[in-house]
Amino acid sequence: MTRPSMRRTAWGELAITFAAVAGVVYLLLRFGYDSLPTLEFVVPVPLAVLAVAEAVTARRVAAAVRHEPDARPMAALVVARCVALGKASALVGAGVAGAAVGLLLRLLPDIGSVDAVTHDALVGGLLLLAALLAVASGLWLERAGIDPGSRT
Repeated sequence: MTRPSMRRTAWGELAITFAAVAGVVYLLLRFGYDSLPTLEFVVPVPLAVLAVAEAVTARRVAAAVRHEPDARPMAALVVARCVALGKASALVGAGVAGAAVGLLLRLLPDIGSVDAVTHDALVGGLLLLAALLAVASGLWLERAGIDPGSRT
């Protein structure tokens, strides 16, 4: 019987997710942007908070896995759940980054000429930044739970 295992998130998986979502969002916004309300500045906040929380958790998980002197021990199941959360967050972050890029590509021609478009582009830029932070912290959390002595 083989043990189930989870592979590390590959850059290709993130790139495919990013590109697919960016393309779909761009096409949808090309035909429907005018009917949407103005984006609020709170849109990127939850993702940014999640990214910070995962970065803090990644530090704690890495310390526990590497048995650092001041680290509190963690149950193996908790570490495994953190690894799964990191993998999922990296993929979601790639998708949100793709959506933000799709939005920005749609808005680029009109930036500066319409106030609402300029505002939405700023929110889209902040969303892109939060999404990239989510990808980075998700990958860090995923890799923090890997035993430094293992080859996977």
